Amino acid sequence: MFTLLIACGHPAATPPIKPAAPLPVDNLAHTCSEAGVGIEQATRGIRSPDSSVGQEMRGRCLDDHWSEAAIECFAQMKEGDLGACAAKLPEDARKAMFSALGGTDETAVAIAKIRLADMHVGVSECDQLFATAHDFLGCEAIPLEDRAQAGAQIADSWNLPAKLPPDAHARIAKVCSESRDALVQRAAAAGCQ
Repeated sequence: MFTLLIACGHPAATPPIKPAAPLPVDNLAHTCSEAGVGIEQATRGIRSPDSSVGQEMRGRCLDDHWSEAAIECFAQMKEGDLGACAAKLPEDARKAMFSALGGTDETAVAIAKIRLADMHVGVSECDQLFATAHDFLGCEAIPLEDRAQAGAQIADSWNLPAKLPPDAHARIAKVCSESRDALVQRAAAAGCQ
């Protein structure tokens, strides 16, 4: 009878606690390190093969405070996505990134094409020049060095004020029209359409 009382006097064992379900990984944001790796991998075709930009891009990301959208884009980017991702950066951060990527004529042409694709100044002749220059940069019959130089000159030289006086607008339109005509002639002479 004594054993029976001892057995009845112990409290029931508590059931084990179940662990919480793991959080889904898809909802976690990417980091500047991952953005640097994405840029490193997706820009191999436009950089010198012996150069590395991953750490520098990570630093640019941190220093320039890239947005979450830009970091996500760069972290997941594939070859050819540089322009779409770069568009998510403010102009100063984009210029700093392009400068860090530079170095070869291939890179210069790729960057100029990206910049020209979205360049608009509100003067139709100039906007047509940018579209023509973008196409000109893809003409492989023209030496790469010449395309790199032309692309950089056109992409770098246009920073117009928001509102131009009518006489300045006319002068700029004339310069853009003449520059576009010269590009068209040069492309045609090289056999490009």
